[in-house]
Amino acid sequence: MELKLLRTFLSVVELRHFGRAAEALHLSQPALSKQVGVLEASLGAKLFERGRHGAELTRFGEIFLPDAQALVHDADEILARAREAASGKRGHLRVGICLSVLTIAPRIIADFRQQYPGIAIALSDLSSAEQTRRLVAGKLDVGFMRVPSVEGLSSLRVIDENLALALPPSLERVRLPADFDKLNEMGFLALRRARGPGLAAQVDGWCREQGFVPNVTQQADDVQSVLASVAAGVGVAFVPSGAQHLLRDATVLPLRGKCAKWRVGLVWPDARSNPVTSRFVSFVRAALKGG
Repeated sequence: MELKLLRTFLSVVELRHFGRAAEALHLSQPALSKQVGVLEASLGAKLFERGRHGAELTRFGEIFLPDAQALVHDADEILARAREAASGKRGHLRVGICLSVLTIAPRIIADFRQQYPGIAIALSDLSSAEQTRRLVAGKLDVGFMRVPSVEGLSSLRVIDENLALALPPSLERVRLPADFDKLNEMGFLALRRARGPGLAAQVDGWCREQGFVPNVTQQADDVQSVLASVAAGVGVAFVPSGAQHLLRDATVLPLRGKCAKWRVGLVWPDARSNPVTSRFVSFVRAALKGG
């Protein structure tokens, strides 16, 4: 059943007149009458009684009217959703996030969800290396992460991150490199290399630059456990400076040096055409510019 015929039928019902309905639909009256006739033939019953005062629904027409209205309404809803999906206002977005942007990204994502409620967002806390793998494999749409040098990925700068030392309350003042031996006596806590290969490489580079070999006495599978152990006085740890907001009873000391800095950005695949991703990238770009 053609939607055009149903819309013609509903127009006649609303205006109760073939001539006025034809004018509203920009049709000639014979053309409109023909469309109504085709619909009646397909249904096998008459829809209107025509008289001097216009067009009145037959008993069959009254019965058919609610179904016709429902069909047209559903078709309009489907079309609207399809247009929203094509323009990136509806769909799904898989977002990766890292520790360094926990004070920035959640607010941006919340604002985006409020503006585009038709987009369902799945958020995953992943290392930059894992985000890179998933982006390349098509299992992630965008990621807030250490900007990788991987072909096929585009990026937008979010922040410049800095390597830092997380110190327990017992260490009020630390002078580097003079106090390296004191730190090694206490011992270093570290995220397992497999869980944070980017951070591990950053620490390796900085330590080589300083000619220092840290004495790692304990490892953990997540940064939160490392930070909790530092706060408890178990040891010290190399962390991104963005971890400072997670530490209440410890000090974060930013480190200097060429190997102490890296860029964190929003990263996405540039080969796949995804209107939802494009809309999110544009939103983040505007949010960062406005912020």
